[in-house]
Amino acid sequence: MKTMKINPIVSTFFYCGILTLSMSITSPRLVFANYHQTKDTKQESIINLTLNDLKENNFLKISAANGFVGNIKLNGRNIKKIVANNTQIPLANILKKGKNILEIAGVYKSTGFPFQVELLGPNIQLSQSSGGSRNIKQILVIYVDENNIILDDENQ
Repeated sequence: MKTMKINPIVSTFFYCGILTLSMSITSPRLVFANYHQTKDTKQESIINLTLNDLKENNFLKISAANGFVGNIKLNGRNIKKIVANNTQIPLANILKKGKNILEIAGVYKSTGFPFQVELLGPNIQLSQSSGGSRNIKQILVIYVDENNIILDDENQ
């Protein structure tokens, strides 16, 4: 009959215990983390427009499946509640000269289609999109100036 030596097994467990304890003392910032998927998404874009651009047919378009409920804010003030799947707002009606911060925020329960925010017009084409069920925050910082024309040496 074979006899098992207990000493090597006991000493192995003892050294493993010492090693584990010393790691927590000497490496307190060592973190073992579990993977998790975030349920929030935030996107931000910056755009420059002229007052002449606002005279053209430019608009904000929000497309989603039926699972979006949220608000559109301009410079921190609610301007529209969204409970539909498609919303369009003409930019000329809401933007002023200077800095304009458009924030589209809410909860999207996806049915397989992405949530999309677009700025569309003759001189603009910007798109931000998110997929999956999550809290949505889309920010568009729009600077409106009298003109953004840079003159070269011949035209000065």
